[in-house]
Amino acid sequence: MLCPACGSDNLPGADRCDDCMQPLAKLDVPRPTIGFQQRLMEDSVSHLNPSPPISLPGSAPVSEAIQTMKEHKVGCVLVLEENKLAGILSERDLLYKVAGNDRPLNEIRIGEVMTAQPVTLSLDDSIRFAIYQMSVGGFRHIPILESNQPVGIISVKDVLRYLCHSVQRKSAGG
Repeated sequence: MLCPACGSDNLPGADRCDDCMQPLAKLDVPRPTIGFQQRLMEDSVSHLNPSPPISLPGSAPVSEAIQTMKEHKVGCVLVLEENKLAGILSERDLLYKVAGNDRPLNEIRIGEVMTAQPVTLSLDDSIRFAIYQMSVGGFRHIPILESNQPVGIISVKDVLRYLCHSVQRKSAGG
């Protein structure tokens, strides 16, 4: 791959030019054409209308997290410590880390079974990057942070809903 700044030839897929350190990462990204492809490649996570985050402290009992998830009809809660994201507790965590445990749910703390330091996105990240992160990590939910504060959460359902609406708009001529 040729560096546009200095003309140096670099290995395909290189993140930076070996000679001048110019960023090359975005040069081999597929370019969108029109319609659905363009929306997928260029639209940001903000287009998914992230849900407001539902959060609890890590010291809360798992029973409270389950009740909160049921009340809000969500598949996860964010775990905050001193207003900073410490983890995420999802249905999958409950199934694999809590189900079958002999301890009562009100004795198990969220912090014991949460997924610590989850992958996060910002509102400016592209939808294609969100899909990539979900695919590679096997996630169904990703917290959205702005200035290190949780501002929302997206799920694979949000992405699929967006993609379906995009296809419908394209087939309807929009």
